[in-house]
Amino acid sequence: METTHTGHITYTAPVSKGIILIKVKLTEPDTVDFRAGQYLAVLLPDAEKVAYYSIASSPNKKGTVELLVKEDKLGAGASYLFSLKAGDLINLRMPMGDAFLREDSERNIIFVAGASGASYIRSMIHYLDESNLLQNRQVYYFLGTREEDELMESEYMHQLAEKYNDFHFIPALSHQQDWEGHTGLITEVIQRVMPPNLSDWEAYSAGSPAMVEAVAKTLINDKRLRSDSFYSDLYVADS
Repeated sequence: METTHTGHITYTAPVSKGIILIKVKLTEPDTVDFRAGQYLAVLLPDAEKVAYYSIASSPNKKGTVELLVKEDKLGAGASYLFSLKAGDLINLRMPMGDAFLREDSERNIIFVAGASGASYIRSMIHYLDESNLLQNRQVYYFLGTREEDELMESEYMHQLAEKYNDFHFIPALSHQQDWEGHTGLITEVIQRVMPPNLSDWEAYSAGSPAMVEAVAKTLINDKRLRSDSFYSDLYVADS
């Protein structure tokens, strides 16, 4: 796969348990146009291998891209990205993906992420906030993780909930007992929280393929979401 952009690492640090945030300053070319929710390919030192990651930053930051990377000692992509430090060169191919934010839509939104799938959602929420597009619409963000220390940017999300009356951040934990918030599978939480008719809504989801498929079926079969209003690069709902 050919490189479309090169850049240098400017920042790398943990943001939650087992996940790091990497910032890349683009150098050749020094900007990129993409849509919130698209992804990229990281070209690995082995010329025949690439690793795919959601672009975690807002499209408004045209000279920088950010990645959220989950630790995976068996994964070539994660091992490579965890080894990088400030100043290192990185080769990328971007943008990719059709499950991007529909900017011309004014419909209410459901975002659903599992663990590192929050990277996909992060780009869209940051962009909506920066572009003043979180007003006058209902937005629910469901984030499911095993434990509280795996939640990403929960402070920022709670700040958005205070800033916008109709923005709702709903974290849910599946493997922690001393937690006063929602517990259980994220699909169970969606069933409890969302109304029965979501036919005028749109949804975006990322996480494990099995989770995304379960979310799609919950929203479409049980909550009457239109199948063509469910967006994910991991699962295509039947029309």
